[in-house]
Amino acid sequence: MKTDDDALMAAARRAAEVLEEFEAKKRIEAGYTRIDAEHIASVSDVVVMYRKFELLLGGFLLEDGKPGIIVNWDRPRGLVHMTCAHELGHFALGHESTSDTTVDVSKNAALVERTANQFAYALLAPSWLVAQTMRRQRWGRNSLRNPSVVYQMSLRLGMSYKAMVWSLNRLGHLTVSEALKIVDVQPIAIKREIVGGTALNNSRSDVWMLTEADRDRILEPGLGDQMVFDLPNHAGSGCIWSVDEAQSEGFLLKPFVRDARRVPPRRGPEITVGGDGSTLRYELTTPLNSPSLGDGDDSEIVPTLESRKRTISLNERAPWNPERAAIHQLNLYAEFERLEDGLPQTERDRRLARTRRA
Repeated sequence: MKTDDDALMAAARRAAEVLEEFEAKKRIEAGYTRIDAEHIASVSDVVVMYRKFELLLGGFLLEDGKPGIIVNWDRPRGLVHMTCAHELGHFALGHESTSDTTVDVSKNAALVERTANQFAYALLAPSWLVAQTMRRQRWGRNSLRNPSVVYQMSLRLGMSYKAMVWSLNRLGHLTVSEALKIVDVQPIAIKREIVGGTALNNSRSDVWMLTEADRDRILEPGLGDQMVFDLPNHAGSGCIWSVDEAQSEGFLLKPFVRDARRVPPRRGPEITVGGDGSTLRYELTTPLNSPSLGDGDDSEIVPTLESRKRTISLNERAPWNPERAAIHQLNLYAEFERLEDGLPQTERDRRLARTRRA
């Protein structure tokens, strides 16, 4: 007789099969950092629809043999992706129609919900992707005990912070006691720490902490997310970092100014100030989080940012000697994600491509 543990293991195996079937590793090799559950659903002919609800997180619908997924987009982006992966699990595991008000299921939840959740965890955080991310970012196992590191990993893997914590526990990187301690730290506190206690642009948006380890990656932030860089500091020799305006239209880079009276205590080791090995923190602004935009209509700006790979090219050079070559360069890319009622961008792109071929 098949036990619950057997069913959960089978769900994880099914997720691994889906990743192989849809060649998920090729997406990562191309520079992306996360598994795109919405894309997998789209190419599986499972229509994903975003809607705003008060309580419902998502649902899997199977009517006349035609599968569909509905996801509440009015939640943090990591939770939106996790919900889509959970509902995709219902489809991949052959479940009937269902609706979900949470994907944070307990051991006492129905087996169909636990297996769908197991599928989602295994799909979005496979062991090979977690290991690859750790190597690229130079995060050792001890680093994962730092809530800020776990939060940054959750952004790159496109998961909720809580789901990332328990994924690391399932993979053996965190003990239960370590996971409970980390999950008790709220993401809003981590975000405020990154920006030095200054006001966040939007409490619902994420704050990316980027370094040279993100070189050549294709990141997928949300519209309005804040992007902060820790970059090598050679200000003592007159060199500062700036945006290559020819390649990075619309972006601005400025040194991060922090009010010492509002800086919260650091969770990690102190940053070396000055000399080799020191870093200087910068904030990258886009037209959507520029202070000059205010609360106005962003309808004209959105099409220039979403669903397009945007180049972010940074140079470190002496501003008083513009003819001198940059002493350091850092290039990465961003595809900004917008969540709203309707079809996800991947499904819209697929339908547009189909129309063009017709």
